[in-house]
Amino acid sequence: MDIVEKIDKLRKEKRWTKSMLATQAGITPNTVYNWYNNKKATPTRESIENVCSALGVSVISMYADVEAGDLTAEEIELLEAFRKIPDKKNAIALSTLKAMSE
Repeated sequence: MDIVEKIDKLRKEKRWTKSMLATQAGITPNTVYNWYNNKKATPTRESIENVCSALGVSVISMYADVEAGDLTAEEIELLEAFRKIPDKKNAIALSTLKAMSE
């Protein structure tokens, strides 16, 4: 399930329209509609954080089917370290981790 599908599932659980989601998240309705209508349009990190706050869910749960309380100390440490990596190097770090897990 991609990020827009997860947002849509949670939005429907709250019985919110797309417009209501936009209002609650403090983003424009056009932004939300673009996520659904333009497959190349994806939510920014800031939009995801706003949507998560509006929906009352953790950002972690949006990216994975894991709640923050289910993470081990090592997983939390790994996430904290990843957040400290400069944005320009995130892709390198992620591809390295993926390669190590295969």
